Amino acid sequence: MERPQHEVLGVASKNKQGRVTGLVIVIGLHAVIITALVLGMTNSALRKDVLDISASVIGKKAAEKAPPPPPPALVRPPPTIAAPPPQIEIAAPPPPPPVVKAVVAAPPPPPPTPPKEIAKTHTIPPYPALSQRLGEQGTTRLKVTVGVDGKPTEVTIDNSSGSTRLDAAALQYVKENYTWEPATRDGKPVSDTILVNIVWDLKNAQ
Repeated sequence: MERPQHEVLGVASKNKQGRVTGLVIVIGLHAVIITALVLGMTNSALRKDVLDISASVIGKKAAEKAPPPPPPALVRPPPTIAAPPPQIEIAAPPPPPPVVKAVVAAPPPPPPTPPKEIAKTHTIPPYPALSQRLGEQGTTRLKVTVGVDGKPTEVTIDNSSGSTRLDAAALQYVKENYTWEPATRDGKPVSDTILVNIVWDLKNAQ
């Protein structure tokens, strides 16, 4: 059932009056408080109140709980890198020492067979007459090189008899008269050197 219009207007008028009355009361209270503060409170009281207010504010701030720490960043551990297996190097065995072939020197050729004298040519040389009168005698040793033909190619005095006449007579006679069968090596005639002694003895002088 709807209210009459004059009742609605009356209710609205009462609400408006109530609000105005409340506003006047609030303004009056603020004015009283401000007057009391200005008249009744000294500078020290104001300072104390300010400090109390500051202390209470600081205490409240200190009492506030600190925000929780941020969650730790999810850091993935670095991947594990497996160490490469150790490389084992097997040294190759040293090469065997070179085989040094022993150089076998060829055996020296066998000495030649010595010359063989031909007896009919190996006679006593004539005694020099002056050496006989002077009584010279001794042994002349000659070094004779016999060629491949058996004849002396070189004759020298190896040891003197003490008389140059006897030595010269022996050398000349052997060189002109003595012959040999030549020395041989492997069946072939070769040159060879031998020693020949000529004995000068006055008993054999002619």
